[in-house]
Amino acid sequence: MTWYLIETLALAPSASIVFKEGEHRDWTSVRTLTRSDGLDMIEDLIAEVRTSCEGLDRVEQGRLGPRRVVMRPVLGFEGEVYGIKTWVGKPDADVTPERAIASVNWDVQSLVARHTLESYMMSSISPEGFGQDRDPGQFLRKVAQFDALNELAELCLNDGTRTHFSGRLTVLHDDTHLMAWRGLARSNAGPDGSEVRGMFHDVTDTEPPQIAPLTALKLPAGDELRTRDESDNAPGTVLVAYRRVPGEPEVPALIYWVSPRPSYIAESATEHHLAQHPDAPLPGNLINPEFFDEFARAKKVLEAGQDDLEIPMVVELLGHDGSWVRVRFHIRRYPGAVGSLLHIGRFTRLED
Repeated sequence: MTWYLIETLALAPSASIVFKEGEHRDWTSVRTLTRSDGLDMIEDLIAEVRTSCEGLDRVEQGRLGPRRVVMRPVLGFEGEVYGIKTWVGKPDADVTPERAIASVNWDVQSLVARHTLESYMMSSISPEGFGQDRDPGQFLRKVAQFDALNELAELCLNDGTRTHFSGRLTVLHDDTHLMAWRGLARSNAGPDGSEVRGMFHDVTDTEPPQIAPLTALKLPAGDELRTRDESDNAPGTVLVAYRRVPGEPEVPALIYWVSPRPSYIAESATEHHLAQHPDAPLPGNLINPEFFDEFARAKKVLEAGQDDLEIPMVVELLGHDGSWVRVRFHIRRYPGAVGSLLHIGRFTRLED
């Protein structure tokens, strides 16, 4: 019982397997499914979905016996099939949950990205604000790390030096969690072979999100960032994101520890609160809500885009014993376009 992602980015009958259960496959022949699952007719099934732009769910007879085949197309902005999510299992087996996958198309002249609502919702809470066309800055707005960006840019230039692209990236979701995505693309795609087409695949369940090295974050590489300091005044370095729900105030949250978490800070606001107050509403935040306005003011200042500017403030974080701990907090933008949504915070404990 396996999910595959079959890319159909180039002209038919070109097709290849690029993921198996969320793990990358290097443009593998679709005939692999004939050997591993007995699907002698796999190429015919791909052609059927590619032509109809609709999914299928049927039992096929093969050399290894009957197999249930479920195919769901990944459609581009113009309605053509960029890929096919394919599940293969026993006839009586239930289909396992699938991973989020969506398409994107790059205009090779302007580098404008054209995507779908499905692509937008991979990192969004609400469809509000969706737009089919995104310039490079808008497209990268939620990307926290994309080491292979230059390779994608080379592909989009379409000068013949590169025909394929695949790479990992870390994306910030509107609900403040980081996601691990894998991207892939081909040049010479589309009806006349002049397009760059690709897909993004959420593989957070198979590999952890990555963030930039300390040098890219402009942070000190001292021992406090590499080893756990168990003292009562250990400093902390953390990523801060802002949960954005249309019509509601933004809420800051600590989402990723760059340094080891200081021992005086609670590991989880939710778990701690459940243990101490099982019937009370969940706070779900390590930041004292009384200090949300401090973060809002800092975010407003940092929107000017000054990467080296640090905003100092005194706030309270949830302690390991459930009390609020006063800390001196310095916050600044995360490098790149995502800096409007993601900040780096460094703090030290203040004496009571």
